[in-house]
Amino acid sequence: FDMTSTCSLLLLLGLAIAVQGKLHLPKIKLLQQQSQALSEKNPKNTPACFTVYKPQLDRIASQYETDYTKCSSTYNQQAALEDAKWQGARNQFEFKGQQSCRTINDCSTIVGFVETFECYAYAGSEQSKFMYTISADASEVAVEIKEDYRLIESSKTICVNNAERAYVENTTNTYEKLNSCLIGNEPQSPPAEYATTP
Repeated sequence: FDMTSTCSLLLLLGLAIAVQGKLHLPKIKLLQQQSQALSEKNPKNTPACFTVYKPQLDRIASQYETDYTKCSSTYNQQAALEDAKWQGARNQFEFKGQQSCRTINDCSTIVGFVETFECYAYAGSEQSKFMYTISADASEVAVEIKEDYRLIESSKTICVNNAERAYVENTTNTYEKLNSCLIGNEPQSPPAEYATTP
């Protein structure tokens, strides 16, 4: 078990530190550096310790990826449902806006100048009232949508925070056990959730 193998294993363990750049964890980084120093200082302990703890760290990192992906997937599904929920209202506002514009544009088809301007004057006055109603109604809908999206965002934030907390706690705990093993203590049995599946 040479130093090249040790370095290769430490590089693999390093994947559990950043998890594709999603987390920046100084404490875990420090523990990983300690692992490297201890493995160089106690090379005879390295094979047994890495055999026990590397698979655990790999599974912790993999679980974090799974949890993080689930948070994003759930958010995307909820956002899509929210979009679908309000699509009908959006179509109605679009139709009303187009209808109002058509009413004014119809004035341009009148031949007589006097009649044309009278048409614009009347249509403009009537449609301004109509547009004000559209504006007020749309403002109310916008407030509701913003609140719905805020709740979805909050759920995602909680989900991600839970995934990150579990990752940090489990990784930190496992690195501490690895470093304890590297200085000569007996390897501890992995928790049930990280035990090797037969």
